[in-house]
Amino acid sequence: MDRNYSPFASYWSLTTFMVWLFSMTVLLLVLPFEFVSPDLAASIDSHRQFLYLALIVEISNFIAIGVLKVYNSVRSKKYAKYVEESVNTAVERLDFAERALLREFVLQRKSVLNLPLSEPTVSSLLDSHILVQTSGEDGSGRAGICISKVARPLITYKVIGLSRTKMSEQMLDQIMSARPAFARDENEQPRAYRGMRAA
Repeated sequence: MDRNYSPFASYWSLTTFMVWLFSMTVLLLVLPFEFVSPDLAASIDSHRQFLYLALIVEISNFIAIGVLKVYNSVRSKKYAKYVEESVNTAVERLDFAERALLREFVLQRKSVLNLPLSEPTVSSLLDSHILVQTSGEDGSGRAGICISKVARPLITYKVIGLSRTKMSEQMLDQIMSARPAFARDENEQPRAYRGMRAA
């Protein structure tokens, strides 16, 4: 399939054509062609019923487009509200493994992680719209994944079990030992997390 193809291009081409056709139909119905050419005016009069029929079809098309746009707008708003409610509920119910995975975005200082889609924790966070996929699946079953725009304001340090102040060695050990192996960067250099800094 051509990657440059867009269904919206065809949609706007059809809409442009319908606007042009509507304009031509209206002009044929209202302009006084008898002053230009009596024969042309007579021909238009003899086909006036077809012009009115075309006008009805064109107006119906515009009404249908308007109704479709309103429907899509309402549907989009409802879906956005559903996603927001889903994310809020999911954040309140994060389990230990999910918090550990979300911490990886902070510990690795990355906005996108290459994660296995088959991993239950990853699938759960994707289903709840906390995480979103940013790239296609590669040969190893992994894909680029980031925290969704809706979830970002809710994923605070407190929510994922981190602190902006200096943390005790015991807390650091617990956090580091809980890191999911499937999410760790193989090229990552060992470092200790201290609040906002990693050394």
